[in-house]
Amino acid sequence: MRVVIVDHSHEDCSTEVGILQAAGHEVEVTQVHEERDVIAALRGADAAIAEYGLFTDAVFQALPNLKMVSNFAMGVDNIDLDAARARGVAVANSPDYCFDEVAEHGMALIAALLRNVVDYAIDVKNHIWDWSKAPKLKRIHGLTLGLIGCGQIPRRAARIAQGFGMEVIGYDPFLPEETARAAGIELVSMEELGARADAVLSHVPLSKSTREMVNQDVFRLFRKQPVFVNTSRGLTVDEHALCEALRNGTISRAALDVIVSETPDFTEEIFSAPHVFFTPHAAFYSETALDEANRTAANNVVAFFNGEYDKVRFVVQPAGR
Repeated sequence: MRVVIVDHSHEDCSTEVGILQAAGHEVEVTQVHEERDVIAALRGADAAIAEYGLFTDAVFQALPNLKMVSNFAMGVDNIDLDAARARGVAVANSPDYCFDEVAEHGMALIAALLRNVVDYAIDVKNHIWDWSKAPKLKRIHGLTLGLIGCGQIPRRAARIAQGFGMEVIGYDPFLPEETARAAGIELVSMEELGARADAVLSHVPLSKSTREMVNQDVFRLFRKQPVFVNTSRGLTVDEHALCEALRNGTISRAALDVIVSETPDFTEEIFSAPHVFFTPHAAFYSETALDEANRTAANNVVAFFNGEYDKVRFVVQPAGR
């Protein structure tokens, strides 16, 4: 089978290439993203491994031989899942490779905001030695963390927050009460979360229903001028509304690992908003996590063509399986 690694953010693809070649597959590594280039790269291919490469209905229509797309990432918003299903193309992902890293990163950003770490570090770098320049800080122990979305990653973040002595509340209409209780999370309405939270961690998967779900109506519910962190996808937050919330003080400070444009030119409104700092979509990263994602993406392909469907991390299963 011919397998094409369409795009990748890591430099070395030798792990996944080695796994695929050992299983007898022909492998080609490219670095393309846009629809036209993806189609050109995948002419005659049986499977694709991708990260951000776009798989639209037009892509699937142009590639009748394509049987599978395996994503390096847990997110699959680069793939039109309905189109894949309609065309009989299987889709797999790496759903749990960086749960710990993203939870750790999210809580590191929360702690950095609540303790003014970044601004202090910038001041000292600029030869300013003055603790009193910080906003009014509160002891983290006893504060309330509000989770927007209570999936696997936020539930891990909840345990870290509890280690700080924080109370954890969460909004997630799909999470069973017993699952929340086991993670030490009190499920509440969005209105109650807005009223009680001193810090808010937003982490929801991107879908049609979650696009800009954290918007002006949500920010208006915040009563305690919380700090705000997003570690999921930029498009789940209305960036203009976030900028307004930062300017009018509804949110005191923010830290974002993700923004709407993943290839920023730094002229976007969010970069001129006050009291916000960024990390470059890095929450997923550790060498351990990358190796796990690379192996999972390749092993999904190997297991699929071996007919070992129970070993494939399917998002879309092929018809009849």
